[in-house]
Amino acid sequence: MKKLLIITGLLIATLSYSQVEDGTIISRYMEIYEYNTYSNKFEKEDSGWVNSMLDFNKDYYMIIVEDGDPSKVYWEFYERDADGQDIYYTETERKFIFNYDSQEIRFYSDYSDYEKIYTKIIVLSKISKYNPED
Repeated sequence: MKKLLIITGLLIATLSYSQVEDGTIISRYMEIYEYNTYSNKFEKEDSGWVNSMLDFNKDYYMIIVEDGDPSKVYWEFYERDADGQDIYYTETERKFIFNYDSQEIRFYSDYSDYEKIYTKIIVLSKISKYNPED
């Protein structure tokens, strides 16, 4: 019964209109993909264990990669797509997608007007909520 209540709670949380909750998450793995115009596919350029901290707020998020300086990025909610992913656009017209099923965050950048697609994707995974006691 307890398991059913937890699953129901998770489903309600992912179906609600609130989008991304205010709070902080940690990502421990990063992959970088680049679009290859010859093959018309994204190819993995790099991957590895990289600690990233993201602090979410309604109008912006703060990101710190490894022990670098924090960056503040303003964003706006665009929509929840048919797959249940929340899509945001940043002030610099980058696309930001939360995939709750695969627990990934995807940053799309370097939009090509010619190809009509973003040509670079950074995928953050191995995600968990930040707990200062860990």
